[in-house]
Amino acid sequence: MKRIICQIVIVSLFLIAAPASAQDGFYQGKTVRIIVGASAGGGYDTYSRTIDRHIGKHIPGNPTFVVENMPGAGFLISANYMYKVAKPDGLTIGHFIGGLFLQ
Repeated sequence: MKRIICQIVIVSLFLIAAPASAQDGFYQGKTVRIIVGASAGGGYDTYSRTIDRHIGKHIPGNPTFVVENMPGAGFLISANYMYKVAKPDGLTIGHFIGGLFLQ
C-alpha cells in the first residue's frame, strides 16, 4: 500500500512540475507591454506602474514590463488598439475602464 501511495505522489509531482517548466522559455527575455488608456500621473497609470514594478518577479522567465499611455476618447483609443492592432500573443495587457465593454 505504501508503494502505491509513493508512486501516486511521484507521478503527481511530475505532472505538476511539467507545465511550470514549459512556461519558462516563453517569457524569458521578452517585454510585456501594459497599455493604459489614461494620461500619465492618473489613477490608472499609478496602478499600472505599481503592478509593473512587482509582477515580473512572479512570472516564470522574469519578463520586462513597460507601461505605455494612450490617452484619449475616454479610454476608447487604447481599447481599439488592443482589439485591432495588438497581437494576441500574450505580451500586451490592456488597462482601461471596464464599463467600456458595455457601451
